[in-house]
Amino acid sequence: MPRPHFPARAFLLALLLTPLLASACGDASPEPEDELRPTVVTSIFPMGDLLQWMVGEEANVEVLLPVGASPHTFEVTPRQMQSLQGAGIFVMIGGGLDEWVARLPGASGGEAVVLRLADVVPLLSGDHDHGSGNPHIWLDPILVRDRILPALQGALEEHLSLAPERLEERTRALGDSLTFLDQEIRGALDPLEKRAFVAAHPAWIYFAERYGLEEVGVVHSHSGMDPSSRELAHLLEVARARGVDCVFMEPQMGEVAVQALASELARPTCILDPLGGPGLEGRDGYFQLLRFNTRQFVLGLGQGQE
Repeated sequence: MPRPHFPARAFLLALLLTPLLASACGDASPEPEDELRPTVVTSIFPMGDLLQWMVGEEANVEVLLPVGASPHTFEVTPRQMQSLQGAGIFVMIGGGLDEWVARLPGASGGEAVVLRLADVVPLLSGDHDHGSGNPHIWLDPILVRDRILPALQGALEEHLSLAPERLEERTRALGDSLTFLDQEIRGALDPLEKRAFVAAHPAWIYFAERYGLEEVGVVHSHSGMDPSSRELAHLLEVARARGVDCVFMEPQMGEVAVQALASELARPTCILDPLGGPGLEGRDGYFQLLRFNTRQFVLGLGQGQE
């Protein structure tokens, strides 16, 4: 896959923020000056990483969902509850993914602002878990650049005491980097001949629509529930008819049904990860996460190509 090309502004921003991003949302004890900074709370790591790029050293970013957990079944811990005191902004995806954020102390009342990103992005058709529309909007870097970044910037400008010129500069550089990331992903996926795939759950339709891939079915229509024998048989029939060469699993989902389908198809499995997290090599930042998933799509969809 070709190496990314970043504009000078984005490259300098990356150098400046590398120490921040390495420690963002980790378990290290906060420095004394951290308590003087405003706090932004978000549900999932990809949004936390993007927010850290935007706020730099001027604010703390708290990510609630731990590595490997599912936002559908997660419960906030007492320690996290304590860390939410005094948070200025709660950033959630919405669309049925993480509605529990809006019910947290500090978000459900008081002066904190709750920003639902699903309100600023036209959602694609929902699945069985998300009746209001599919919420996996962060997996399309162009949606992030054109819809999500402006919403985040507006909220940060209005509700946190950040230097507006610095916020504007960091946001513009981040948008430039997302443009180059999109070009890199497109360059890696365009040569693929086969473009149909089966996923563990409906997380990839925004990514697929952006890059001309086709999700022909999912193993887990309902989070935390295995498919019925009838559902698995139908999916097997569709996958065979479309010549699917790989079944994609996810770290946050069970593997049994995915492995069963792959075994019946006599095809390998590959891992896609919609969330990533600190400490996961190659998935410990937003840009790293999308590059990882791009490589996995190339690997899985290129099985039958010479």
